[in-house]
Amino acid sequence: MDYFLIIYIIIGIIVGAITGLTGASGVLILIPIFTTFFNIPLPIVLGTSLLVDVIASGTVSYSYYRAKNINIKEILWIIVGALIGAQIGSYLVVEISRSFILFILAICMVLFGFKMFKTGLSKNNNSLFIPERISIYLKNPIGMIIMGLIIGLATGIFGAGGGLSVFIILYSVLRFDIKKSIGTSSFVMLLTALSGVMGYAENRNIDFRLGIIIGISAAVGGIISSIFANKINEKILARIIGGFFIFFALVMVFLKIIPEF
Repeated sequence: MDYFLIIYIIIGIIVGAITGLTGASGVLILIPIFTTFFNIPLPIVLGTSLLVDVIASGTVSYSYYRAKNINIKEILWIIVGALIGAQIGSYLVVEISRSFILFILAICMVLFGFKMFKTGLSKNNNSLFIPERISIYLKNPIGMIIMGLIIGLATGIFGAGGGLSVFIILYSVLRFDIKKSIGTSSFVMLLTALSGVMGYAENRNIDFRLGIIIGISAAVGGIISSIFANKINEKILARIIGGFFIFFALVMVFLKIIPEF
């Protein structure tokens, strides 16, 4: 039992570190690990992973808030759309090929990751930004609700808080700086994951003991990594995030996509 406890704590710290550095859901790592190496039913894995997301993203969000790197006012309509989309996605998950969606997502993550790793945040290179003529239309309430719906759908379908998709939208469309993108995406992830947790808890598909052990460990890892992220050079941070995007994509391909074919 002590052996497994140590493993859970280590996994939690890694998950938290990923969330604190990138604003991404550590569930992208947690779900493949538990579905591949542990004998835990998938619904419980999803519900427990979302509980970990709530704990980890809550502490990470607070850390970025203290560093003044969260902007809620500009994304209220995105939050509205995300909460609605999360509920819709939970119903669509049985109708859509998860392998196909994950494959498309993995390709997008690799392309975005390579681009961010290569260009960093050079002021002379804005190739990661959506063209201004397009972003203008997406910055109105309707456009932001639609973007939020996409984030929420990703949450419901993949059983994750949608941190990566939030980060891409905040950075590429709304032109948030990288640290504000991470902090704000962590907060949105907290809300969407909490919405998912309530649904899974109703159906008793959460292992609260496991979720709290990993969640507390993730909170510790998240606090440490978010303090580090708030202090380091943004160009270095951009390269770290680019590397994580590529790594997440490879994890999905080898642990979730290939085994299903």
